[in-house]
Amino acid sequence: MGRVLITGSAGLLGGEVTGRMKDAGWEVIGLVNRNPDIRRNDNAPVEGIATVRGNITQERFGLSQEEWDGLSSHIDFIVHSAAVTDFTEETDLHRAVNVEGTKNVLELTKKAGAKLLHISTAYVAGDREGEILETEFDEGQGFTNGYEATKFRAEKLVRESDVRWAIARPGIVLGDHPNGRTRSFDTIYPILKVFAEGWVKTMPAAAHATLDLVPIDYVCEGIVQMAGRFDEAEGKVFHLVSGRPTPLRAFPETLLKFDGLSSPAWVDPESFDIGSLPPSERRFFQRGAEVYARYFTRNPQFDDRAYRAFAGEGCPPTNEEWWERIVSYAIAAGFIRARKKKGAA
Repeated sequence: MGRVLITGSAGLLGGEVTGRMKDAGWEVIGLVNRNPDIRRNDNAPVEGIATVRGNITQERFGLSQEEWDGLSSHIDFIVHSAAVTDFTEETDLHRAVNVEGTKNVLELTKKAGAKLLHISTAYVAGDREGEILETEFDEGQGFTNGYEATKFRAEKLVRESDVRWAIARPGIVLGDHPNGRTRSFDTIYPILKVFAEGWVKTMPAAAHATLDLVPIDYVCEGIVQMAGRFDEAEGKVFHLVSGRPTPLRAFPETLLKFDGLSSPAWVDPESFDIGSLPPSERRFFQRGAEVYARYFTRNPQFDDRAYRAFAGEGCPPTNEEWWERIVSYAIAAGFIRARKKKGAA
């Protein structure tokens, strides 16, 4: 296959991609920073690969010139998955990792004469709604948070570079399709926990709003396919998305199927008044739920026809059965805990 460097290899997505690329026959080098432990989504360690400790926010990843030269001479492919994914306002860390880090990855790609598969996000579309094509890359939209804004700027750097590139844009990554299993409860899991445990009982949301939620196994297999068939993917952008966005009603409908879990009441954003919430609920809303509320007002429809034509198939059903597996796994893992009996006042 080739010799590949995977940035963010100790992360959730990076760990699973690392394991799958090793299984596919790649000679893998995992770039790690503070956490050297590379694990797949089922928490199994990825063994039999080389690792390099470095920091993509620094020039030469903080390596010596000799180490940098040695690394560049040993790779012919890079999967850039390292990113700060926090759904907060833009921070220095967002900029350092997502933007400056991508600049440094591009420097290594050029020096090595390597090919680059850049992991972006479908949500570089920002606050746009309606059909969003894989071929589109607008610059007039607003952004919901620092993650979207800095990933947009990172993708722009890649597209304008003179290296050989392809771009994967996943939706919001959750647990695997067969079991709902995840090694890391991030992205929308925290708001799911807040809803399920009854900390926030009222949430502003538009009736038409959706989220594009996608299983991690589907996304990682797509990344491996793009790397293995890079000549076909080169210069293209593929949406690794559900193809069928999840309506927000899936939250209450799914949570209420489980004894002991709560579910929020959706209210029109125009009539929502945070001051009307009880003090404890208001604190939880301001500390966490408010960050996600902006996602609950729009309905982007990410087109994935180009990727389906490339792969020969699309995402498996992200339906109510998958959602039940997602919640069941979060309960079994102890991430979500029941706070009251179903039907209690």
